[in-house]
Amino acid sequence: MLLTGKNWRLSASEKVEDAGALLNVLLKNRGITEGQSVEQFLADGDGIWYDPFLYNDMRKAVDIINETIDAHGKVLVYGDYDCDGVTATSILVRYFRSHHVDVQYIVPHRSEHGYGLTEKIMDKVIEKNPDLVITVDCGVTNIDTVQELKSRGIKVIVTDHHNVKDDLPPADCVICSKRPDNTYPFIDLCGAGVALKLVEALGKDGKHKVTGNIWRQSIELAGLATIADLVSVTDENRTIIKRAFKSMKDPSNVGVGVMNEMLLSPGKSLDETFISFNFVPRINAAGRLYDSADALKLFLENNPTEAKHAAEDLTRENDERKEIEAKVFDEARAQLENPSRPDRWSLTNTCGPIVVYGKDWHQGVLGIVAGKLSQFYGRSALVFTDDASEPGCAKGSGRAFGDFDLYECLERISDKLVNFGGHKKAAGLLVRKTEMGTFMEALEKESAKIMEEKGSSGEDNEENTINIECEIEPECLDFDAYREVCKLRPFGIGNPKPVFVTYGLVITNIAQMSGGAHIRLDLTDKSGNCTLSAVGFGMGDYFSILRAGDRIDIAYTLNEYCYRGETSLSLHLEDLRPETPDGFMWQKAEIAEKLYSSGLAMNQIAKMAPGEEIDFSMRPTPEQYGACYKTIERFGGVALSTADLDLLARLVSNNYDVSITPFQVKRCLEVFADCNLIRLKTLAPMRVCFNTLKTGDKVKLSESEVYRRIQGD
Repeated sequence: MLLTGKNWRLSASEKVEDAGALLNVLLKNRGITEGQSVEQFLADGDGIWYDPFLYNDMRKAVDIINETIDAHGKVLVYGDYDCDGVTATSILVRYFRSHHVDVQYIVPHRSEHGYGLTEKIMDKVIEKNPDLVITVDCGVTNIDTVQELKSRGIKVIVTDHHNVKDDLPPADCVICSKRPDNTYPFIDLCGAGVALKLVEALGKDGKHKVTGNIWRQSIELAGLATIADLVSVTDENRTIIKRAFKSMKDPSNVGVGVMNEMLLSPGKSLDETFISFNFVPRINAAGRLYDSADALKLFLENNPTEAKHAAEDLTRENDERKEIEAKVFDEARAQLENPSRPDRWSLTNTCGPIVVYGKDWHQGVLGIVAGKLSQFYGRSALVFTDDASEPGCAKGSGRAFGDFDLYECLERISDKLVNFGGHKKAAGLLVRKTEMGTFMEALEKESAKIMEEKGSSGEDNEENTINIECEIEPECLDFDAYREVCKLRPFGIGNPKPVFVTYGLVITNIAQMSGGAHIRLDLTDKSGNCTLSAVGFGMGDYFSILRAGDRIDIAYTLNEYCYRGETSLSLHLEDLRPETPDGFMWQKAEIAEKLYSSGLAMNQIAKMAPGEEIDFSMRPTPEQYGACYKTIERFGGVALSTADLDLLARLVSNNYDVSITPFQVKRCLEVFADCNLIRLKTLAPMRVCFNTLKTGDKVKLSESEVYRRIQGD
């Protein structure tokens, strides 16, 4: 069970009452107010664009490539196995083929070779006997292997967008905006974006021109990668994506056209959401499970029939990836929620990252599963399996939750690791299996230290916060407003999809979707004049706490829904808040909880809450104890549940017709924990996580020390 609300942070104080005012509010929230910047931001493909020769070494790289082409030399493009690396590789290979260059490419295998130009793949590179190696989306940290290529008389051009180490690799050219002496105005291009700028520079040079078809294909592929790689959707990246979408209306790249035709539903527009959730996972699936060369076939194929076969293969691989991922996720959850899991590693007893291990889990899905566990439990997560290339070691992938700095934590305990790398939000690591227990102890100890030093439990963080643009009146929620919002596309990092809030709506109907995973709400305003439809994806647990007639506030995005040729406006819920009942123990529930946890007695709290009676709103009754336990057993079971006390109180009330306050719910849970009926952890004053324990014996609550303290308070 997951019943948790989020913090709402409202950016604009003004209330929008007509669609015409909406765009100005959104632009102002993004700091875009001057005429020229507004024009550039809203431009249809003609926004910010920089001269590629502003890059360090770009002139030299173009000269080396021209010399290699003129000398009929061999070129090897070395990429990466994700969507960014695959598209970047395709961009350069397409360009060289257009000039009949002897060009080959290598994309490493994730589990065999690892990321980058590693020693494990150098034999394969050297076998190709290239005159020139060009790395894309990697290479800037591969100092030793670049040096080895140079020592063999091979010229090397590194194109990358990742952070550099203390020294640059000894390549002939290093085209990367993260180098210390960078001269390029924008540092957030993805790997394919950098490859695009190299092709542009070659075209501007004029010696070996870029045809219109090759340029359009390069734009389309760079646009895909810019969305896929989660770089900032601002500045030049915004222009790349817009130009890509414009070109993809009638794609130049055969594979892009085939994939869009196969996946894009009738009436559905091509946008960043479609690319992120439909197109990109199929490209990444090849590198996760098999060989990214399968994805390269899609982008390098000119025959539509062969391209379709490649697209179908990628779809099959993606379906397989989803099955493997779901299986690993379920096994990881079962491991975490197994009642026999030692108490010291229970999620109710630890504060550091979740740690799970499966002997035969596929390495290609570890990161995805870690991310899903992190979001599901609201905790940072590390997922391990046996490393095929390092006997005796477990390979792990981690994802951080909230403000927790995963990289810093691993750096502090690096003596317990064979190897690790990454950044604040994500990391990869290698641990000796015999040292796994020692590693977990050090991880938990250091995590507690970090949280204590920073004065945070990790719960009050950006991932628990919704940034809301403004309040919108219900009558403004129409297609005019939706069209104004769409002018800000593409959305992504740096330009998030706008979230709005509307207060005081009334539920007229509530229904479950997808077997209870999601909910659909029919809503109206207070006067009943305006009707709206809202969908809450992943909010199925709310079905049991909401009823027709309830008044709620909602935070949502605007979307269109196409069904059987009909298009309607749909609100996608980010969060909702039921109307808070009257009374101190509801209106000031968090204050009451903080006072009690600080040691203040109930009678003292009651004195601060005029009209409140201890036996009515503070001290649970036998009926409330019973209803509360039935609720958590029915809706939570032995699985770990995370819930806000106010929502849990509503769940109890709605299902057992018992009036109960959040304060009383917390007291019930504390008594159950004292009786070993549940494991309980307080995450924040109004948030708990717990799971029920099967005791098999009847328990008398009255024998609990906590119960007696509550009754005698």
